[in-house]
Amino acid sequence: MKNTLHTWSQAFREASACIGLGLRDTRHAGLWGRSGLLCMAAVLIWLGLYIYFGQFFLELSGMLALVSVTGLLGVGVLDGVGTLASGPATISQMGNITGGLGSLVKSLLSIGQIALALLALATFFYVLVFIVGAISTARLPLRSLLLGRAREVVARRYPGWQPPADLSAVVSKPSWGKRILLLLSLLIPLWAMFVLIAWLLAWNVRLVYGAAADGVLDGEQRQALSRLQGPAIFALGLMLCLLMLVPVLNLLLPAVLCTSVCHLQRRGWRKAVLVKE
Repeated sequence: MKNTLHTWSQAFREASACIGLGLRDTRHAGLWGRSGLLCMAAVLIWLGLYIYFGQFFLELSGMLALVSVTGLLGVGVLDGVGTLASGPATISQMGNITGGLGSLVKSLLSIGQIALALLALATFFYVLVFIVGAISTARLPLRSLLLGRAREVVARRYPGWQPPADLSAVVSKPSWGKRILLLLSLLIPLWAMFVLIAWLLAWNVRLVYGAAADGVLDGEQRQALSRLQGPAIFALGLMLCLLMLVPVLNLLLPAVLCTSVCHLQRRGWRKAVLVKE
């Protein structure tokens, strides 16, 4: 337990340092201007899509909400499911007017709860589709507009830096047994949700991670370092998602993503070499 806490505390400290270094480096090579224009262009594109295809996105959000509510009803998360599932009042209940009215009120309350849940989920998906679409659109030209410049800027901070031969003595590949156990563990509902959230948070970082190492690390070195920096990659993804909530700074998110990942790789390799030695 102590080792786990130490690992994750180190990961969040490393991610914080990389974001700070990345924010500093966005001042150079026009990264901040390109990042701001890229974010505003992506938002304007999706605003236009939502205005022109508004009915489609409303129907899509409603469909996603309906599927989600059906799933929640299936696992019994929503209250009042038992009342609806039990059907109308029985003949014995019909003899008792008070009991019949109470059953009717309970059923109406259950329907109201489900309708509110459906409306809340539809609103959530309506906003979520917009956010995911804007982020995905901003990511498309990321490599051509920002990543190359970010690598050049970050490389100046590490003069004479050269990666060593390998990390085989520090990082071992996960066994097939662990991989199979991880797949089987996805059958556990709460754990599967945690794994999905962790994967989504690290997704943005991992999509840039490989391209950021081009010309710096080869394929095997990249995979070894990625396994070694798994907690730091998750922490970096989480902190970048929180950065999206900060006005003005969220316009720098594409540039910060590129620069912080470049810093993470070079710092991570240097620390791994010290451990190996």
